[in-house]
Amino acid sequence: MKKVAVVDGFSSGKFIAKELHHRGCELVHISSSAQLDDYYYNGFDFSIYENALVHDVMDQTLAFIKKFGAEVIIAGAESGVMLADQLNHALALPYQNDFAKTSARRNKFDMIETLRAGGLKAAQQIAVSTWQDAQAWLDAQHYPVVLKPLESAGSDGVFICNSREETQRAFEQISKKKNKLNIINEAVLFQEYLKGTEYVVNFVSLAGNILVTEMVKYHKKKLDSGNIVYDIDEIIDASYPEFNALADYTRGVCACLGIKNGPSHAEVMLTADGPCLVEIAARSDGILRPDVACVTTGLGQLLATAIAITDPEKFMALTVAPYYRLKNHSFNVCLISPEQAVFAPDGFVSQLQTLGSFKKVEMYVADGNNVEQTKDVFSQPGTVYLVSHQKEQLWQDYATIRGLESAGAYYQHA
Repeated sequence: MKKVAVVDGFSSGKFIAKELHHRGCELVHISSSAQLDDYYYNGFDFSIYENALVHDVMDQTLAFIKKFGAEVIIAGAESGVMLADQLNHALALPYQNDFAKTSARRNKFDMIETLRAGGLKAAQQIAVSTWQDAQAWLDAQHYPVVLKPLESAGSDGVFICNSREETQRAFEQISKKKNKLNIINEAVLFQEYLKGTEYVVNFVSLAGNILVTEMVKYHKKKLDSGNIVYDIDEIIDASYPEFNALADYTRGVCACLGIKNGPSHAEVMLTADGPCLVEIAARSDGILRPDVACVTTGLGQLLATAIAITDPEKFMALTVAPYYRLKNHSFNVCLISPEQAVFAPDGFVSQLQTLGSFKKVEMYVADGNNVEQTKDVFSQPGTVYLVSHQKEQLWQDYATIRGLESAGAYYQHA
């Protein structure tokens, strides 16, 4: 029976924790901060944990973990990655990543510069704390350009800008603001806009041995505000021509950034010159759900992570004979609220259930509460999971969802 400490077991990390609990592991939970956004606690289950602590003083947190006797420490969400790294390093536990590269796994400027130094294809960029500091770099660039916080998650504060005026507005919206990870944006990252198709490459690693668990084609939307939001996550098969090039490049990224153990979630642009990293996170992909993985790839990152911790021999066997097969096509359709309104999803859910490819829906706003106009992943009111053997069915049902959404199907009407 493994003893596992989970740092910020939120987002998809809560499913890893539940699977570890199901496999007989003893768990404790550590919240990385008392100021975490309420968003993270949606669907959180304290009952699977033996004990819980809100981190404040490092010595107290280490004493808590030592008393429990943790053999493994994992991060469940992006907000917990840095603390998990620090705790693993302090306790010298074997299931950890290269501590010397911890900043490069969180700070997006350091991340890209580390890849460049390692000889991998990397985007042109600059990190600045004042608008004036960006002028010379902008003069040498072609629009559009991308602006984002140095440390953030889920498209929070990401803008694609087509002019200097748009760029300055985006800079002012990011700079010195507190992001969803409870971090003040002391500097803003400016990057060249990578032209191509963006993919997700999800791995699980164990002692540097890698298993590909998902590869997903992103469909995103740029809103009138300039914000970028997720539209569709479309899983692709290992037979696709781009699969091996994306997997091989991302293996190089993990090696360069010292990702040796646990899940990783990479966003990679397939450009005319080959794959190029957008960013990578040393934690699981937040939109994954175990029951959807069961009917698509049959395994998935969440279950694979639990297997790596509880049954390493089985996991290593999967890496020798790679387990990746697409049994059904799937779309994860991210809801995009056109306006602020009172949330009333029951009728909308009933209509979703009539769709041929409907698998499940998860709402992140309670019935009767206000739903915001969507501007990032944190303000998307829910996700609809579609699964079908026929991709045409997915596109048909996707169009129906967007039509219902435009008509205000999950808003309360007077």
